[in-house]
Amino acid sequence: MGHELPQKLRIGMAFSAAIATAVIVGACGGGVPGDAVAVVGSAPISKADFAHWEVVANDAGQASTGAAAPPIPVPPDFTDCIARVKQQPGDGSESKSQLKALCQEQYTSLVSEVMNFLVQALWIEGEAIDQHVTVTQAQINKSFVEQRKASKPPLTSASELNTFLAKSGQTEADLLWRTKLNLLATGIQLKVQKQAAKVSKAKIAQYYAKNHAQFVIPTTLNLHLIETNTPATATTVLGLLKSGSTFATLAPKYSIDPTTKSAGGKMLGVRPGQLTPAQLNTAVFNAKVGQLVGPLKTPFGYYVFTVDSTTPGKTETLSQATATIRATISATQESAANAALQADFTTKWAALTKCSTGYIVAPSCGNVPKSTGSTGATGAG
Repeated sequence: MGHELPQKLRIGMAFSAAIATAVIVGACGGGVPGDAVAVVGSAPISKADFAHWEVVANDAGQASTGAAAPPIPVPPDFTDCIARVKQQPGDGSESKSQLKALCQEQYTSLVSEVMNFLVQALWIEGEAIDQHVTVTQAQINKSFVEQRKASKPPLTSASELNTFLAKSGQTEADLLWRTKLNLLATGIQLKVQKQAAKVSKAKIAQYYAKNHAQFVIPTTLNLHLIETNTPATATTVLGLLKSGSTFATLAPKYSIDPTTKSAGGKMLGVRPGQLTPAQLNTAVFNAKVGQLVGPLKTPFGYYVFTVDSTTPGKTETLSQATATIRATISATQESAANAALQADFTTKWAALTKCSTGYIVAPSCGNVPKSTGSTGATGAG
């Protein structure tokens, strides 16, 4: 919570902090009551609630920076706003219509922010009812105290909290409601994730069979190798190795392969198919440990090598792979469930939401005209 609490009132599909003042009951009724800006199902959002949160949103900058919040633009003429904007630094070339358009934009943005906040708050409360998710007053109080302590600076004392409330335009009840909605939103997501995390034995077995190659750990080899341009050089290298010289001393001098040349001919953890050309790969994996092989003719050159050690491959059993498979499937299912929740949440609740003229905003109002963009209030307040 802290000083960041009122800065952004948007809820959106991510279920951010919110406040709700009514319980969603019944189906969507007829029109919006005269004293309301919207209804969700049969629960109205009153003009008084809107006016309160309009002030909170407008004062958000004041709460975080200490600067005085500008007056809320008043439609339809925006006279005070135009006068205020004229006094701001600039070249003064803007016409009255341009200044009015700027004030209209500020007002529309404010209405959109507050309406989406209040409407989606009711959506969260309604979804919690549908999902049978509840929180106790004790949980709300505990979270509220924790958030006050975590604020920067902390709001642990009554005087600090009261100062913050005065600057933000909120009441302690407002913050407690927002805390409640945060907990409900988290509870909804956790319930959906918990349900999605369940993975049956049949699904695990099916995944194991379909992706069996993932659980095969191939044989690996450690070897020393020198590549040369000519059979004569390879024969010389082979003779020197048989006489007691080492790959470590001969590779820097004779090898034309830059990787093994700088490593004294050493290659570690080589897997089947890793070596090219194919003739070299086949020869290496058919060689006995400790056997000195060469010269081996390939299209790339002539090789002399010896396999130092082998680590046999193995295949994880279904039982051994179960934990990994369960975690993989759970993560996939949880991601899909979260995406579905967010998409379905808006579709479901927007269909139950009707907003008054002047307060119709996307994506929260189900009666947004098709020609309206994704944001912004329609009409005049």
